[in-house]
Formats: sequence, C-alpha cells, structure tokens
Amino acid sequence: MREKKLVVGLFLLLPLLLLICVFYLYPIIAMSRLSFYSTQFGFGDLKFNGLNNYVSLLSDSTFYTALKNSLVWTVISLVVQLSIPVGLAILMNQKIKGISVARSLILVPWIIPGVVVAIIWRWLLEPTMGIISQQLMSLGIISHTINFLGSRSLALITLIFVNSLKYMPFGMLLILASLQNIPKSLYEQMEVDGANFWQQLRYLIMPMIGPMIGFMGFLVLVWNFNVFDLIQMTTEGGPSNATLTIPVLIYRSAYRTFNMGQSAALSVIVIIIMVLAGILYFKFAWSGSDEV
Repeated sequence: MREKKLVVGLFLLLPLLLLICVFYLYPIIAMSRLSFYSTQFGFGDLKFNGLNNYVSLLSDSTFYTALKNSLVWTVISLVVQLSIPVGLAILMNQKIKGISVARSLILVPWIIPGVVVAIIWRWLLEPTMGIISQQLMSLGIISHTINFLGSRSLALITLIFVNSLKYMPFGMLLILASLQNIPKSLYEQMEVDGANFWQQLRYLIMPMIGPMIGFMGFLVLVWNFNVFDLIQMTTEGGPSNATLTIPVLIYRSAYRTFNMGQSAALSVIVIIIMVLAGILYFKFAWSGSDEV
C-alpha cells in the first residue's frame, strides 16, 4: 500500500517535473552550451571557442564594475528590506483605528508593475520638472535642482531607495503573518512578569519571527541581485556605468552588441554565484535564524 502511494505521488509530480525541465533545465543546458561558442549578430555563425568568453569577461573591467554594483545593490537592499519591514509589521500588528485600511494601502507599491514604477519615478526625480526637486527647493532644503538619476554618486543609492519602497511591503506582509501567529497569552505572561516592549521584542518577537526573517532574507537576496526592469527603465546602467549591474550587463551583451555567447557565459557565472550564495546562506544565515 505504501509503495502504491509513493508511485501515485511520483506520478502526480510528473507534470511539475516536466515544466521544470522545459522552462528551467533545458534553457540552462542550452545557455551553458552557447557560452562556449562565439556568435555574430545574435545566434548566427556559431563557432566553438572554448573558454574564451569566460576569459574575456574576467579580464574586462566592466564586468567587475557591474559585479561591484550588484553586490552593493544587493547588500544595502538586503539590510533595508529586512529591517524596516520588521518595524512596519510590528506597527501594523497593533490594534489601531483604521489599521486595516493602512495594511491595504501599504501593499500598493508592491502590486504595481515594475515598468510603471520606473516611469513614475523617472518623472518624480526629473531635475527640472520633477516634483521631488521642486518640493525640496520650496522647503529650503536644497538651493538648486538635483539630478538624482544623472549623478554618479546619487544614482545607485536613489534606485536602491526606489526598489526598496517597492519590495518592502511584501516583506512586511510575511512578517505580519508570522507576528499574528504568536499567541496573545505569551504577551500577557511577559507583561505580568514586568517585561517592557524592548524585552518582548528581544525574547519573544524576534525568536518567533526569526525563521520567517531568514526565509525572507533569501528571497530578498535572489530578487535584488536579479533586478533588471527598474534599472533598465530609468538609467540603463548609467551614468558612466554607475548603476550598471550584472542583469543589465547581460542585456547589453545580448541585445546591444549581439554577443550571445558572452551573454550566456555571464549568465552561467550568475547561476554559479546564486547557487554558492544559496549554499552559504542556508548553511550559516538560515541555521542561525533557527537558533534565535
């Protein structure tokens, strides 16, 4: 009977395995194969060139610029999108009048498509007609307009801020769901023992929501490293490669210079980075969250 259930279970999983093979496994294999070929004008005239695509990438300063920007982008986004949602979730978990409406409204940035978000922020941050520069000038905070997306020192941090505004509501939603699973009796017992808010946060809330924060951390890590639409639709990696990240560089190689072989090699490198990051994350960060 047990073996029959196992066979039925495996049979039911076949459609999912088929989808994974068609939409994930086959493209990865085809892309890995393409990375060993040189191409002209897209996929025309494939010529085997071994590891030359990888060697040319690793000797190109643009690749290291994109890698550095991707790491800065991911690390800062990880810190912001893990810390602020915790505070928002705790606030949204309180019994306050109108809190249900606030919970709904705070999810709006997350459900808006990335392309729409990029276009809106391009208008808001426009140096001469954008409302943000105009309002900052009217309040006397700045004396002249600021080109947020055209400044090498401000462009990356500005896009990190915009990207975090979009994805923080999702993290808040996950943590809020985890907070609502904490029994009220535990809060009451700690209040009876004289625990203040910070003690409740340290000894009750954080241990209970630690696994959810660990899970969300991995999602944030992967999502942010692979963000493409926001950067491409606002700065296209500029100015002077200040916001150039790995996904944008992959797009440039594939559809600007039509070097599909090099683009495939870069994609393989990203897969390796993501797999290593996942192994390290679940070995150290995830195990640490379980011990909180």
